[in-house]
Amino acid sequence: MDEQIKKLEAALAKLKNNDSKIYFLTQDTEGRAAASVITNYQYVKNLLDAGFNASILYEKKQYKGVGEWLGSEFANLPHSNIESGELKVGPSDIVVIPELYGHVLEQIVQMPCHKIILCQAYDYILETLKPGFSWPNYGVTKCITTTESQKEYIKSICPTVETAVIPLSIPSYFKPSIKPKKPLIAIHTRDQRDTLKIIKTFYLQNPQFKWITFKDMRGMSRVDFAETLGESCVSVWVDRISGFGTFPIESMMSNTPVIGSLPILKPDWLTNDNGVWTFDESKIVEVLGNFLKNWLEDSVPTQLYEKMEETTKKYSEEKERQAMISYFTELHKTIAEDLETSINKLSPMGVNS
Repeated sequence: MDEQIKKLEAALAKLKNNDSKIYFLTQDTEGRAAASVITNYQYVKNLLDAGFNASILYEKKQYKGVGEWLGSEFANLPHSNIESGELKVGPSDIVVIPELYGHVLEQIVQMPCHKIILCQAYDYILETLKPGFSWPNYGVTKCITTTESQKEYIKSICPTVETAVIPLSIPSYFKPSIKPKKPLIAIHTRDQRDTLKIIKTFYLQNPQFKWITFKDMRGMSRVDFAETLGESCVSVWVDRISGFGTFPIESMMSNTPVIGSLPILKPDWLTNDNGVWTFDESKIVEVLGNFLKNWLEDSVPTQLYEKMEETTKKYSEEKERQAMISYFTELHKTIAEDLETSINKLSPMGVNS
């Protein structure tokens, strides 16, 4: 009994001194840019700046990292890995696990830490879970997600999980080019086959626009990605299972109109008039051709640009930072109260003994 009390008291002291750890389990994309990975790194940076003890956690000893495409500022954040045994947790520590990593929940179910799901892509939630199993089966009672629509979906399949929404932000270096827009189409699709199909179909149906260039946004550094969007006159987006959809917001911040097919789950930011949207993916090329005619004639409605600007105001870096800090501050408070309650139950003298 005394040993258990000592462990709980040590955990409480760690928490109060901000020494308890917050690990963000992160996919190794082997050097490929990924919005979900960016989010993890941004969360860790925000928490570190606010005085929390946060770090990136990865599975294998070998980890390519994000230096080549996200820069040294993020590559130099604290890192730990599971394979080398660096994951040592106690009752005051937190492990944040992506929705895709259901298999990891089985591995760490007995660990005496708090486990939170970070759901950025609702379509992957059930990917690695056994039939009939959900997060509470592994001791997970809390989830962070990025949109209200995903929160509603999570509630429908995990009604007992407490889910909070922390909207994503877009870095300030996503901005319009100071030079006039180029006849350049930035295209970003989940499946590269869709990119090639759209490009080839476009040139076949619009031979008069063979002089206009497409830029596949896959595999670019974050800064080059932003610069290209700022130069482009229009962007094309196809992602049927998108959870949040950063690319359209990045485009809007770059003052670049978006032409896209509507995803299955409607993003919170999407309105009828802040982009050019279609239910029928086969119509994208036709819509793109019409837009380019209007752009070349300088007849794109100004209302479109106004609605784009209105949309982006909701996704500032400061709003995301404040939401993150508030969430983990409150979570630490709750964990501290739970530890104090446990100590008081075990010891007649209570926390202040």
